[in-house]
Amino acid sequence: MPLELESELIFPASPVSSHARDSDSGNSRTAGVDHASEHASVERVVQPARIAHAIATAAAPEFLSHPLTRHHPRSVASPRAGELHLWRFRCEWLPVPVQEGDTWLSKTERERARLHPNAALRKRFISARVVVRWIVANLFDCEPRSVDLRDDGNEKLRARHPHDGRGITIDIAYGGIWIVIGIASAALGLSVVVPSPSTAVGETPEASRRHARYSSLCNALRYAPVDIDVDLLLSDATTRAFDLAEHGCWHVLDLPMAGQIRAAVALAQPVTRVHTFGWPKALAFDLANA
Repeated sequence: MPLELESELIFPASPVSSHARDSDSGNSRTAGVDHASEHASVERVVQPARIAHAIATAAAPEFLSHPLTRHHPRSVASPRAGELHLWRFRCEWLPVPVQEGDTWLSKTERERARLHPNAALRKRFISARVVVRWIVANLFDCEPRSVDLRDDGNEKLRARHPHDGRGITIDIAYGGIWIVIGIASAALGLSVVVPSPSTAVGETPEASRRHARYSSLCNALRYAPVDIDVDLLLSDATTRAFDLAEHGCWHVLDLPMAGQIRAAVALAQPVTRVHTFGWPKALAFDLANA
């Protein structure tokens, strides 16, 4: 299993902004902000742990597409080894009326929502948590308000089945109008990269895709510095396997998104099957971000 390091996230030099993640204080954190402060933060952290530069093409997983409806498919069970669930929806979409969803939130979640700096971020946070609780409740066959979410304060969640004890990990990322949720039985990290208005004219989709892949690995490793040759992240393959030495083997999958948005998910085990919710059925995942 990879180490759960708590070092500050380091992004490679890039003008592309990444998804925001909400801290306990309610402040948003995005990549691609003031580069002077970014360089200063690099000087404060320790040198990256030794990371092997081995990389290989991974076999493409099986994709099962499901429509985004207010009825969770009964055939979809809690993810086991090699399985990944991916949800994509707009902030306005909820499986239940807003008033009912609000009653599901824990005291801690209510407090975090209250501390968000503006109404838009507060609504986004609440929508994500309501949907997460609804999903997990259906997977665990329990009430949404009874779901015990263990939260690290950075949109990384863990939940354990109340009967058989099986655990799942959950990551939430935001990009543009989208909320993306990933669920697996192993550690995982999501990244959604949205070009900022100040993005350099010469910035390419390939650079944004590289940034999304890199960020997904950093997020999965609890923001530990990841020392990877950037050229290794420019492959055209949408599914890649990275041997990260003491951090183990990680599989990175590109996710198809609209326009110039790029997204990726990193998982601490080979991905053999992916259940997708909220992506058009005609959209082929093997052409992700093409």
